[in-house]
Amino acid sequence: MADPNTEPGPSDEHSRRRRVVLAIQFASLAGVIAITVAVIPLAQNMLLNPTQGYLALFTVAVVSGGLFMVPGFGWAAIGSFAIAFDNWWLPALVGTTGQVIGELYSYFLGFTGSRWILRNRWYFRIQDFMRRHGFLTILAVAAIPNPVFDIAGAVAGALGFGWYRFFAASWLGRLLKNSVIAALAILGADIILNAIGK
Repeated sequence: MADPNTEPGPSDEHSRRRRVVLAIQFASLAGVIAITVAVIPLAQNMLLNPTQGYLALFTVAVVSGGLFMVPGFGWAAIGSFAIAFDNWWLPALVGTTGQVIGELYSYFLGFTGSRWILRNRWYFRIQDFMRRHGFLTILAVAAIPNPVFDIAGAVAGALGFGWYRFFAASWLGRLLKNSVIAALAILGADIILNAIGK
């Protein structure tokens, strides 16, 4: 029987951190779904002023890109605006550009040698891939929904990967991912509205 006074070891601490990360990811997913469903009744009001709507989306996307290791907010915004405007292309384009501008914060942290970045366990895993296939690594990580893209940006900065190449690879990968998210959001909204109509 384990001694209740024994302090938790490294493996216990690692397991606890993994549970916390999973809880945050599930909460983010639930938030994305809730916001996407909630925006359906507001679609008509957003259509009355599309310029301000897209400016709001761009602002939210920049902030979401700068939120370190907190996925979900940018996806929710792009999905919501795609539903509101019944258009997958423009929300994906505007949202992607804003997100990548926000991601330059991660790049800057790596470029300046932030100690927090160097202590992250993902840093050294991504570093090897980045050295061998920098552009393709960034593009692939940006195109797949995951919480470690910020680390990829930091690694790119730390290795002196050109910011313009980082921006281009991130933009292409994010545009692919966000286009799929926007299209799926519209499809999901149509299914929900058809179900309500029945």
